[in-house]
Amino acid sequence: MKCLALDSEYRDRWIEFHLANGTVEDSRLKNWRNVAWDQVIRIVAHLNGNTHKVECTGKGFRAFMNFRWGGHEYVKNGNGRLVPRKISLWTIGWTDGRQCFLKDIDFHTGQHVKGYIATLSQFMGHIHPLVRNRVLG
Repeated sequence: MKCLALDSEYRDRWIEFHLANGTVEDSRLKNWRNVAWDQVIRIVAHLNGNTHKVECTGKGFRAFMNFRWGGHEYVKNGNGRLVPRKISLWTIGWTDGRQCFLKDIDFHTGQHVKGYIATLSQFMGHIHPLVRNRVLG
């Protein structure tokens, strides 16, 4: 059996998945792939002493989104020139099957970076198999 990574490898960075039956799954103890995503009613992200929540109260809610990503973005330096800056984000949110309503959180500082709406088609690989039919159906 393949061993899946847990967030216990990180210091003070994890997610709680609150289920409809009152159970709370902790990403330090259970890999997100093994969570009953069809039962999740709230996601609570804990990063460096900061807490960020997403609940299933949005109009047209179908499922939650949860993923990490990184790369570079270009910002102006003191001379007004565009220079690359490394980014590392943990993104949480939800989808109505067409759009995603997301929050980006800086993985290192735990600070909220931005909230935004994006098309689901950009994040098809991040839909958990347990909610795939609900999201795309």
